[in-house]
Amino acid sequence: MDLDQLQFEISEDVKALIPAEKLASLSATFSQLDSNGDGRIELDEYLNFALGQEKARLTQKFTAADANQDGAVEFEEFVAVTEPSFLILKRFQELDLDRNGLLSLEEALNIADRLVLPLNPTQVEAIIREVDRDGDGQITYYEYLGAIAHVGFQ
Repeated sequence: MDLDQLQFEISEDVKALIPAEKLASLSATFSQLDSNGDGRIELDEYLNFALGQEKARLTQKFTAADANQDGAVEFEEFVAVTEPSFLILKRFQELDLDRNGLLSLEEALNIADRLVLPLNPTQVEAIIREVDRDGDGQITYYEYLGAIAHVGFQ
């Protein structure tokens, strides 16, 4: 930004005390805030700028919450963004086909098939043994949490 082409004055004190690169950045920001170009930032200009930035941030947050991208946040989408463990628990329940609160070897094999994972039954059984902290041959919700935290997917 050419400081000589600005719509406002920069005092010699400011020029002497602020490094040129920083001064250029500050001038650009000031010019952006001073939407009417009169060399002053009025309250309405400041609020319009700040509200525009906040609106962009909130729009991005809303868009992320609107998982199905239908332009609205349903209650389950709201719960999913406000309660992070909800989606993990929901996924666990989807994988728990017999709804007994445990993932068995058979369910793990079914998961591997559904996800088309290149794992044979012996490999799936080895994974179950590794994740199964209490050694009962089944994965509890808490063992599942530990496994996805370690592996990084759900």
